[in-house]
Amino acid sequence: MLLVNLALRNLARRRVRTLLTILGVALAISFTVGILSISEGFMSSFENSMAKQGADIIIVPIEAESFPYPDVAALVGSFPETLIDEIREISNVEAAYPVFTAIPMTSLPDKIGAIPILNGITPEYFTEVVPYLELGEGRLLEAGDGNVMVTGSGIAEVQGLELGGTMLLREREFVVVGILSPSGGMDDGQIFMPIEALQQAYDKQGQLTYVPVKVKDIARAEETAQEISDRWPSISAQTQSSILDKLIDLVGIVRAAHFGLSTVALLIGILFILSTMLMAVGERVKEIGTMRAIGTHRRFIFQLVVTESFMTSLIAGAAGCLGGYLLSKLITFIMSEWLGLTYFAPVVSVRIFAIGIGIALLVGMLAGLYPAWRIARTNIVEALHHE
Repeated sequence: MLLVNLALRNLARRRVRTLLTILGVALAISFTVGILSISEGFMSSFENSMAKQGADIIIVPIEAESFPYPDVAALVGSFPETLIDEIREISNVEAAYPVFTAIPMTSLPDKIGAIPILNGITPEYFTEVVPYLELGEGRLLEAGDGNVMVTGSGIAEVQGLELGGTMLLREREFVVVGILSPSGGMDDGQIFMPIEALQQAYDKQGQLTYVPVKVKDIARAEETAQEISDRWPSISAQTQSSILDKLIDLVGIVRAAHFGLSTVALLIGILFILSTMLMAVGERVKEIGTMRAIGTHRRFIFQLVVTESFMTSLIAGAAGCLGGYLLSKLITFIMSEWLGLTYFAPVVSVRIFAIGIGIALLVGMLAGLYPAWRIARTNIVEALHHE
């Protein structure tokens, strides 16, 4: 407690410098924590949407093979719907569900979040592939439906769609018959409609963009996916685990970027605290010499300076975590109000806060070691005569 009390007293003697140091380190930590929270939120949305799907294999056009999210297949290609009947004949295939996706890009709205992913599906898609989606209002798609649609909660909010409202798509008017409850994932930005109606609207009759497949024996899923890819060169079949591996690789790239940001924050923080501590001990050479002259051990001097650095970084880390939380909320607000991305939320967790505090403490320890070592080794006689 003596070390802590002395450290706090010394920091309080240089209020302005201490506050500026804390502010500098806190800004670096805030940036790291805020960006980490936002990117984790994006990754969580992707992973939740994919991991919850009731499909063992996803089939996409060969052009979309490297994409970790099958809905983007709408941008690169399609394949004949007749293939689905042949796929169903494979011994390990239990069921296959035709899907035609499209992304309306003819006229860009004011907000990027107002661009939906359109999914042409059959009614059983809701119960078999995305059973986790819950109906908020109205009804789901039924056999015999025409120009109707069920919309995710996020896109309904951004576009102002209500039950019974309409949406004009390629000179066709689609009526909203259902609105889904928020899922917290990418599904909130999607619209579902009968597959024939969407194919006709895009003049793509008989074309599919991806096919979710259920297998009888999950242990043979990889083998079945390889069999499908080998038999039809125009398509690529991938297991859910393979797609999740691609997402994990994507997360790895993002985390590598986080590491780079954390490194920058670490270096900035070290420079802030190092310069402050060097100036502080430089001003206290005579004081330290007096302490040594009355019997204070070098180790105590060393520990005192390190404690001051440690406490500075601890306060800065706590302030930085709070700032990072507020920054993530600000970015989310901007994304919602200006971009219309209402279905992404930052992930603010104890783990992220622990990373922020850990970086701050590491900064403090590294920045405090050299000044502490330097002042602890100061000659007593020279220190007492220092001006």
